[in-house]
Amino acid sequence: MRMRSLSTVLVTCLFAGIFAGPGASGALGAEMLVCGYNNDRVFRYDMSGNLLGTLDAAANLSGPLSARMGPDGKLYVTSEKDNRIVRFHAGTGAYLDTFISDAGMNSPTGMTWDKAGNLYISSFNGNKVRKYNGATGAYISDFVTAGSGSLSGADNGMMFGPDGNLYVPSYNNNRIIKYNGATGAFLGNFISSVGRPRQFEWFGGTFYVASETANQIRRFNGTTGASLGAWMSTGSGGLSTPIGMVFGNDGFLYATSAGSNQVLKYDAVTGAFVGVFANTLPAGLNAPAFLTIIPSPGAVALITLAGLAGARGRKR
Repeated sequence: MRMRSLSTVLVTCLFAGIFAGPGASGALGAEMLVCGYNNDRVFRYDMSGNLLGTLDAAANLSGPLSARMGPDGKLYVTSEKDNRIVRFHAGTGAYLDTFISDAGMNSPTGMTWDKAGNLYISSFNGNKVRKYNGATGAYISDFVTAGSGSLSGADNGMMFGPDGNLYVPSYNNNRIIKYNGATGAFLGNFISSVGRPRQFEWFGGTFYVASETANQIRRFNGTTGASLGAWMSTGSGGLSTPIGMVFGNDGFLYATSAGSNQVLKYDAVTGAFVGVFANTLPAGLNAPAFLTIIPSPGAVALITLAGLAGARGRKR
């Protein structure tokens, strides 16, 4: 019997539970990142809600509105007020570089990557989505052209859906718009009426979206966009102006409450309020705007090692 390669073994371990996905809380633990928009900081918490610190202040972020781990294992943050995409070491939080600085982004809000590794940036004031080379940061095109499908205020929840198409919150006219994932062509309104949509996620085949003006996380059919009715009561647990949301692998939904400067915790099945995950003190959260869960530093190291081993294998 042939021995498996190092990269195969590491990837198998990762998917066996060391890192089980964006909401992982496996053997090596995980971290919750909270973008403090008015703080110009991204706060780090363990999954018990203990403050670990912030990402490196040397980055001089200005209005961080989203943070996601890229396919290269680095952490990317949109700095909306100065039109930058900034990179950090995902394990240590150290500032690496300004990956993109481009006034053409015109208030960058959200980020997502396609299967080829290209980076897409939603432009709030430009009402469009711009495409960049994911390795070099070079501008490629306006993937979704300005105002296509009446896009107005492209916001931070933008991502590719399970069907491979691109979904973009249109903040100013209360829609979530669907675009062809290969061409950027307008495909219609996925959801035609949701008050000020922000971050969203598919979970168990259902689509969940933070509705800023409804003070709710709302549910829709993940394929058709049809409303699934009441799930979470308005303002549950003091939820006020929700912007960010994410599901953990611990059975909970987490949501930012920008109006009360908190991160709140809910039962992922029933929507019932569980408690406060992170409060305005001791971190001094001010307008928490986006949530993401990343693996612990140990798991990040394994992911990087797996990538290096795989690259070596491909050269043989």
